[in-house]
Amino acid sequence: MDVMRMVRAGEARSLSVAEWIVWPALAIVLATLSVSLHASVHLVALPIAFVLGLLQGGSVLLAAIVPWAGALAQLAAILGIALSTTPAAGPWPITVIGMITLTAVLIVVALRSAWQLGMATWAAALVTTGAIGLVAELVLGAGSGWSVNLVIAGGVSGLALAVVVIARQLRRARREVAEAREETDAERAQVLWAQERARIAREMHDVVAHSMSLVHMRATSAAYRLDALDEAATAEFGLIADDARAAMQEMRGLLRVLRDPDDVLTAPQPGLERLDALVASARSAGATVELRVEPIEPSPSRATQLVLFRVAQESVSNALRHAPHAPIEISLRQDGADIALRVRNDLVDGAAREGGRIDGHGVRGMRERVASVGGTVEIGAAEIGTDGQEGFIVDARIPARPAAGGERA
Repeated sequence: MDVMRMVRAGEARSLSVAEWIVWPALAIVLATLSVSLHASVHLVALPIAFVLGLLQGGSVLLAAIVPWAGALAQLAAILGIALSTTPAAGPWPITVIGMITLTAVLIVVALRSAWQLGMATWAAALVTTGAIGLVAELVLGAGSGWSVNLVIAGGVSGLALAVVVIARQLRRARREVAEAREETDAERAQVLWAQERARIAREMHDVVAHSMSLVHMRATSAAYRLDALDEAATAEFGLIADDARAAMQEMRGLLRVLRDPDDVLTAPQPGLERLDALVASARSAGATVELRVEPIEPSPSRATQLVLFRVAQESVSNALRHAPHAPIEISLRQDGADIALRVRNDLVDGAAREGGRIDGHGVRGMRERVASVGGTVEIGAAEIGTDGQEGFIVDARIPARPAAGGERA
């Protein structure tokens, strides 16, 4: 299993532009030195020196591209040079240029592959050359200087390999620590965010839900608590109770989502079919509302319908609050690839706007909802008639096909 892991770790690697300059240049320099030194100093036949020099220098470049192949090429070059040279001509069985090249290959392998491949290459080089030196001493009567040569070559190359391996391990450890710290920070932030959501849910339940419950209870019991209520007043209290009941149902669904971010609203969310009920509720409050809805084919997604309904709902609420007696017009139509929703009302309260813009929470929420499905919205005051009369217009345009991720809008 370890051998297969080393082989997979030593597979081909892509080189950067800088590496394509550095490694070939180093390979050419080492190959040139190897050929000249082995031919002139160690008296190796020129053709053999040329082949061994190319193999020795080329192993550096090959190790950068395919680490295991470069390691094998270096071992073959070391073995060939040890067999082609003698102790009488200089350092043996690993020559000086051989020590430099072995060190370079080990560094490249350690940088480009797993440290086990570098250790295996280093050990194989020492074992093979040590075996050659031992045989030469016992059989041919060569001197014992080869052992010192191996100690020097093994020490220098092994130290270089160890430095690179340790540096890589330290770098990897720092990276893992940084990643673990980021994960811990993200988890801590998630916990804090969940706690904040739970706190908001508690506040909404204790304040808003409690107040809505009181409104519902008082509206429901008004017909029994108050004497001489006519049918119109009783019906009005009934509508108030229905609105309060619907608001509490939506509030409970919102509280579930706040307490559990992975939860979704299981109850059906309001869509375009609720526009008639919205208009009826506004009319029951005394507003004059005109609704014009043109057919839209195909039917928009539920996320898009929810956004359109919420924009219309917030626009009507703002009109009732800032211009309670002004007529309201709601139009919904398909305009090419977009769905266009326009809500306008007359007689904008000048104190409620500044430069044709209103920056309340509701308007900010409308912008965020429309943006969540890839749409745009223009909100502000404008002339709505030829007589120069001013009004307030909310003009939203949403793609008929929802944007990516828009289904959770």
